Amino acid sequence: MPETFTAACRKHRTILTNFFSLSVLQFTAYLAPLITLPYLVRILGPSRFGLVELARAISMYFIIVTDYGFDLSATREISLHRDNPPRLSEVFSAVLLLKLFLTAVSFVALAAGVLAVPKLRGDWPVYLLAFGTVLGQSLFPVWLFQGLERMKYTAVLTILSKLAITVAIFAFIRQGSDYIYAPVVYSAGTLAMGVAGLLVALRVFPVRFILPSRVALKREFVDGWHLFISRMSVSLYTTGNTVILGLFASNTVVAYYVAGEKIVRAIQGLQFPLAQAVFPHIGRLAAESKTAALAFASRMTRIVGTVTLVMSAGLFLAAGPLTRLVLGEQFGDSVLVVRILSLLPFLGNLSNILSIQVMVNFGLKRTLTRILAIAGVANIVLVFALVGLLQHIGVCIAVLLTEAGITVAMYVALRRRGLDVFRRFPTREAKDGV
Repeated sequence: MPETFTAACRKHRTILTNFFSLSVLQFTAYLAPLITLPYLVRILGPSRFGLVELARAISMYFIIVTDYGFDLSATREISLHRDNPPRLSEVFSAVLLLKLFLTAVSFVALAAGVLAVPKLRGDWPVYLLAFGTVLGQSLFPVWLFQGLERMKYTAVLTILSKLAITVAIFAFIRQGSDYIYAPVVYSAGTLAMGVAGLLVALRVFPVRFILPSRVALKREFVDGWHLFISRMSVSLYTTGNTVILGLFASNTVVAYYVAGEKIVRAIQGLQFPLAQAVFPHIGRLAAESKTAALAFASRMTRIVGTVTLVMSAGLFLAAGPLTRLVLGEQFGDSVLVVRILSLLPFLGNLSNILSIQVMVNFGLKRTLTRILAIAGVANIVLVFALVGLLQHIGVCIAVLLTEAGITVAMYVALRRRGLDVFRRFPTREAKDGV
């Protein structure tokens, strides 16, 4: 009994430590843009700000490609083999090599796309300079830190990177014509973080780079496939919407949408530290007792769901003054964007628990992939149908409908399998999941 109590306390301490590190990380990750956003939109103006954000959105697409599904699949494998240094080195090396290969392919694809699309070709330096963030993210082994539940390294390095980027923005971007420095600043900060993270991984943890076997490369690639398709499907109704809007509307309209969405995503992102911190814990629980894992997820759904519903309501009511305060009078068209998307913090919380915490940890990756793929295609159809008539407002409506549809579809799929996260569990089962 004392050993069980001690083990439980150790688990609590690990989760709380990771949650604290991730909370600081998330706070910094969203605080930095909220500090620079009011400055950039006023200095660059809607058109140039829209151009910079379109370039960043395209780079985000390639970050999704290079992340593949490793942030979850490799995290889970490292968590399971944390006491086996040779296996850790094999996973570390295979994932890193695959990510660098995907980065090289992505750069070739970006260069070809920019040269082929007339609207992008005129501003090609902006798009190519923004690609540095893709390389930086590829090098940064967040999946290793998360799998070993040592997220303090991620927090420290990310905070330093965001701080450097924030200072550089105020130092180098002083007028509208300095917009070209924006992608340089973002890329340099991310690259520095990636290299530093790699050095920390090799010096602090029992991993070293080895030439992985074909079997290891294939295993990691296959293991992350369904998660990659899920991520790409999600990108169709997140990052993809910005890219589509940029192809069919002016950079100014892109700015209205992106600026408003940034405010909403900043609020929504406050939930992510908890989700990242508990993912390995629920994975281990599911391997031991699916009932205990589901009980833990159920309790988390009720608590975090209540909090995020209040956040969404507050965001809807405060959309007008908040948008004017952050963005200024030039971005009055962003108010409606914030108001329409204000439900995303609540929906995003539910879908994260249903998908990542339950479906992935319970081996339902194929079901999750199908739901997200269908949703991604449905979103694209909605966007193309609405963007011509309603432009950025049409994109907002498409995003909200897609997010709601995904949440309902995942809940129905889980309930049919007896995995109802809204079910109340007996006290003993709930305690086992703690």
